[in-house]
Amino acid sequence: MIMGPQQANTMTATPTSTIPPDELAETLFQPQHHPLLRAILDNAAEGLAIIDAKGNQLYLNDQARKILGIGLTNSTPEAWSERYGVFLPDMQTRCPSERLPIYRALHGEEAPEEDLFMRNATHPEGRHVHSIARPVRDSQGNFLGATLSLRDTHEQRQAEAGQRRTEQRFEQLVESAQEGLWSVDENSRTNYVNRYFAQMLGYTVEELMEKTLFDIIRPEDIPLMHQYVEDRRRGRSAVLNDFRLVRKDGTFIWTLVSTGPLHDETGKYIGAMAMITDITQRREAEEKVRQLNAELERRIAERTAQLEFSNRELEAFAYSVAHDLRAPLRSISNFTLALSEDCTDKLDATGLDYLQRIRASSQRMAELIDGILALSRVNRTEFVETDVNLSGIARSVSEQLQRWQPERAARFQLQDALVDRGDSQLLRLVLENLMGNSWKFTRERQVAEIEFGTLPDNGTGRIYYVKDNGAGFDMAYQKKLFGVFQRLHTQQEFEGNGVGLATVQRIIRRHGGRVWAEGQVGQGAVFYFTLHEPTALPSTLPRPTGSA
Repeated sequence: MIMGPQQANTMTATPTSTIPPDELAETLFQPQHHPLLRAILDNAAEGLAIIDAKGNQLYLNDQARKILGIGLTNSTPEAWSERYGVFLPDMQTRCPSERLPIYRALHGEEAPEEDLFMRNATHPEGRHVHSIARPVRDSQGNFLGATLSLRDTHEQRQAEAGQRRTEQRFEQLVESAQEGLWSVDENSRTNYVNRYFAQMLGYTVEELMEKTLFDIIRPEDIPLMHQYVEDRRRGRSAVLNDFRLVRKDGTFIWTLVSTGPLHDETGKYIGAMAMITDITQRREAEEKVRQLNAELERRIAERTAQLEFSNRELEAFAYSVAHDLRAPLRSISNFTLALSEDCTDKLDATGLDYLQRIRASSQRMAELIDGILALSRVNRTEFVETDVNLSGIARSVSEQLQRWQPERAARFQLQDALVDRGDSQLLRLVLENLMGNSWKFTRERQVAEIEFGTLPDNGTGRIYYVKDNGAGFDMAYQKKLFGVFQRLHTQQEFEGNGVGLATVQRIIRRHGGRVWAEGQVGQGAVFYFTLHEPTALPSTLPRPTGSA
């Protein structure tokens, strides 16, 4: 049996090969074996205590003292609490106590292994300890005492607790996520789903755990899903847009699925994980927007057709009216001419003046009719887009103006190599009107200066201009420039019908551009226009640098 040192000195050595196992401990306490036994026990990694049948401590190694907070042997259990402050986990019950495994062993019970949390003077904060208490009997079954093995598991338990806390936080995070999480094994069987995904499909978590990947997709998508699975096996991740999953009630939902493969530590494919977002509401909203857009486009097309029909009718009416007015105007003009020629001797000066005024008014009316017809032709003319040499057109117009009035001195500055996309006939009409206006309003100048070119490119697209040194205009009336029959000068000052600039504006609009003007009375004017304008123009633009 296990005994104290004073008892061990009375024993005689016996060969270990003939000693029964229960008596081996006695032999080890013989003098020649005591140093070896003591060294082995003192250096053990675990705490070890030997107690006799009365509960007296026979031996404590250093590790046991550290764990129990007890320093000396040969003390009775009743003295432990008073001398060393050994407490149970509740910090109220002191030793000795039947709550400790060692006391059950002292009563001959086979105590199971237990995990304790012990507080004492050495460890007031408490430490986790794993204990194994066993009774010791001799070969006849007589109770001799007990052994207590103690292993400090505090760091291990703390690490395990930290791991459990981490796992709990991760589980809480996953379960509280407002996204569906779904994992399948290498055979496409579900091995994890979070509660949100189960609710998304109308199942319980337990019901989904019995499903495979192919149980919750539409039958027509199964071939496609086989391809996706093969891609996962090859290590490819993917994002599946607008993928439909089947709910428990048979309806389907639109989802956005982000999926990737899972591998073990050896790199073997073990399944796939997917994050699923329910985009059904977004899809329904998009469908409503598409329907609204389709309805809006339909209404716009109907309204556009109505407007085009109305415009065609108005243009046809204007053309018809203008055409029908020509006959009576010609009659008025011809008869007034006949009166002035044949009845000159019968009319006094007042009568002849009246005839002259009637004739001038009829001619003015004819000019207005011509303007209306020209304006209506702008919208009725078929638009044929080609590369147009604007510099060549400007040069042709300038030569034509000079031929009409060769007696006038004029200086034209025309920028070369200006080519743009547009309808050549309509763009010729633009330059004829703008340069014709410059020619008309510079007739009081000794030398007319007319310039055509483009402003320096500032990144907003090409801007054309026609500049002159003529009569100019008051900027207060700028908005009237492009109105039909709107004129800033009297007929006596400068002839015209007030249709030319309105025609220019319509042509420029058909080319996706805009036209505007700047001027100063007596200082000339500048007319700007763009074609296929890409962006909004800045509030300030560079000025033409020519001499006009």
